[in-house]
Amino acid sequence: MKVVAVMALTPGMILGEDVVFQNKVIFSAGTKLDKLKIDKLSHYSIMCATVMEDVDFASTHYEKIRFDEKFKQFEKDYYNGLNQYKTLMYSLLQQGIQVPDDALLQIYEDIYANIPSGAILLDFLYNMMPNEDELTFSHCLNSALLAGAIADWLSMNENDKKIFILCGFYYDIGKLQLPYDLLWKSGKLTAEEFRIVQTHPVVGYAFVRNLNLNNHIKNAVIMHHERLDGSGYPYHMQGEKIDVFARYIAIVDAYIAMASPRSYRNAFTPLQILGNFETDLSKFDVELLMPVMKKIADAQIGTRVQTNDDKIWEVLIIHPNKLSRPILKNDNNEIMDMMQHPELEIVKMM
Repeated sequence: MKVVAVMALTPGMILGEDVVFQNKVIFSAGTKLDKLKIDKLSHYSIMCATVMEDVDFASTHYEKIRFDEKFKQFEKDYYNGLNQYKTLMYSLLQQGIQVPDDALLQIYEDIYANIPSGAILLDFLYNMMPNEDELTFSHCLNSALLAGAIADWLSMNENDKKIFILCGFYYDIGKLQLPYDLLWKSGKLTAEEFRIVQTHPVVGYAFVRNLNLNNHIKNAVIMHHERLDGSGYPYHMQGEKIDVFARYIAIVDAYIAMASPRSYRNAFTPLQILGNFETDLSKFDVELLMPVMKKIADAQIGTRVQTNDDKIWEVLIIHPNKLSRPILKNDNNEIMDMMQHPELEIVKMM
């Protein structure tokens, strides 16, 4: 809300606080002003009034973030970096011009410079709305940014952090060589279409194998859809046969995919994402995954959420053995343990 001189008020503004004259409320908060009401305020010699701003109409946590000045700077830096990334990758794909590692790492640094923490990065990325023709590029850029945050959470050394970030920039390069309409088809893929999509790790590796890249990056390209239990593709590799950076990127890729909206569903909330990871623990390297999940879960403490019965709660305590099912508290200080209510699910961040 902001205080505005009565002479600067315009019809359509909405009062954020009661306007009082001689202990009498002239207009109550929430009143929509018109010319007659503004003239009445002048008649009573009211000097100023408090009116609502756009941010005051935001109802959820993520809607409010869009009005944050740090987010606005991040959004500007993000789209600038995305355009640079697209230009570099098009030069590589279409003209064979090798992208210097430092150029990609500088894009990461320029964007991440104004992000206060990894937890806030998750909130910021949740708010990004890339154009349809940028979805694969933005997915990789988001992955590179999240890789950097995870590297910091896990206290990786600087060299490993750089490799991890570069894995994020490169691992889905095979998708950039497949038809866009196939990758982002709104309906269910046919068996043949799905088979073609599953070729992207091999297509990507065929392209990067002769580039001057760290071998971990090349392995991340071809192995990022492999799963520890052998259920992945293209080669059904298992356990430690999968490169450790590919195991990390598999976690990043899954998180970014679930946190992004699709034509057939909304983006999952962080706690829904954690629930999906908990269901599929056998597919990921748990020693790598659990510290990441714990960081994401801890970032949810204090946030307000809505459950599927339309009730509003605050996340109070995270269960160490079931991160996606926290203990919640409402405005009446009533406590609800989601571990005791399997029928409930957090569906929205407020």
